[in-house]
Amino acid sequence: MVYFWIYDFIIFLFIIFFFPFIWRRIKPEKDYPFDWKERIGLYPEKIKEKSIWFQTVSVGELFSITPLIKKIREKYPDERIIITVTTKTGRKICLENFPQIKVFFFPFDFSLIIRRALHLLNPKLIVLVETEIWPNLLRFARRKGIPVIMINGRISPKSFSGYKKFRFFSKKVLPLLTEIAMRTEEEARRIIYLGAEKEKVKVVGSIKFDQAFSLSKKISPESIRNLYGIPEDKRIVVFGSLHPGEEAGIVKVVKRILEKYKDVLCVIAPRFLDRTNIFKILEDEKMEYGRRSKFPENKDCNLWIIDTYGELNNFYAICEFAFVGGSLIRWGGQNPIEPAAFRKPVLFGKYNWHFFEEWKKIKGNGGGIEVEDYEDLYTKICWLLDNPEEIRIKGEKAYRTVLENTGATLRNLEIIEKYLQV
Repeated sequence: MVYFWIYDFIIFLFIIFFFPFIWRRIKPEKDYPFDWKERIGLYPEKIKEKSIWFQTVSVGELFSITPLIKKIREKYPDERIIITVTTKTGRKICLENFPQIKVFFFPFDFSLIIRRALHLLNPKLIVLVETEIWPNLLRFARRKGIPVIMINGRISPKSFSGYKKFRFFSKKVLPLLTEIAMRTEEEARRIIYLGAEKEKVKVVGSIKFDQAFSLSKKISPESIRNLYGIPEDKRIVVFGSLHPGEEAGIVKVVKRILEKYKDVLCVIAPRFLDRTNIFKILEDEKMEYGRRSKFPENKDCNLWIIDTYGELNNFYAICEFAFVGGSLIRWGGQNPIEPAAFRKPVLFGKYNWHFFEEWKKIKGNGGGIEVEDYEDLYTKICWLLDNPEEIRIKGEKAYRTVLENTGATLRNLEIIEKYLQV
């Protein structure tokens, strides 16, 4: 109990000392003025019916549970679902995908706030997506008899190194989880070492394979080319989910590619639209480009910047191959499964711990190419562009990897169903 008191005190100090920074991110906006209130557990109304509460942090987690939520709604139409998110972008995307579901901001994990949130949101089951470990949420849910399960649980090698330093605390927290569904055997061993009870841990695979496969069946490459007015003889190379620290290096690679290949359209999609430096970098390099948000202005350029949300997969569907960002800096990489699901070879940097297991499978099957640095990336892109048959072969291998690893959604649904039928 002492550990939880100390944790609570640390959270309190964090809120107090970092309040100016926090306020900039949660201050009220015209379209939704309740952000800051929800962060402290002041939700607009009490949910009368018992609900299934899904908690996600990233937009990627949100997309990954889309097939799962759809299956729950199909099979259990009377069940009320609520989703909590941590970012305004996540809330916007969630409302676009699930307009009938109530979406709120996740409260600060401080005891008084969490107790109020549990009372107002009234969950009968809490589902944490990936490695969402909130000690106070787990503690007070246990007191109220609310089961809390983790799905698509993952612990990367780098995260594991960090968590081990706090094993004295995780041994107190993780047993509060009712059930844990991990992606791989190795990650299951890691969470057990950190303190999870072995009998509660199951290995079910990654639901991101299911999500990517499902999405790939809904997008027609021909329709997408027509939508953007891209001719069939134009070859497309995508640089997806780029992070600020790697944008300058990628721009130099793109500049060389466009000088060498006149039939190529390069598409850059920054990961964080509110933090990207891409436009200043392009201006410094004196490169012409078209912004998706301002089409048809400069649409005839051979470099497009996707400065809108929700369109990256459209370009994965029609590209020759894709480089997935966050992997040439010490971030750990973004999701390499999405282009693979569209039969596209995937280029990925050496910093890939966030998706280490998925990348190992794609690369191991011959569908992915690992790059050391920007020069290596340029060399391997040129090799692929000069060898179109290799693009086809590697694309099929990437797709086969996705097919071989689907099924986790149904396995996670089986776990959730046990608590819906009580």
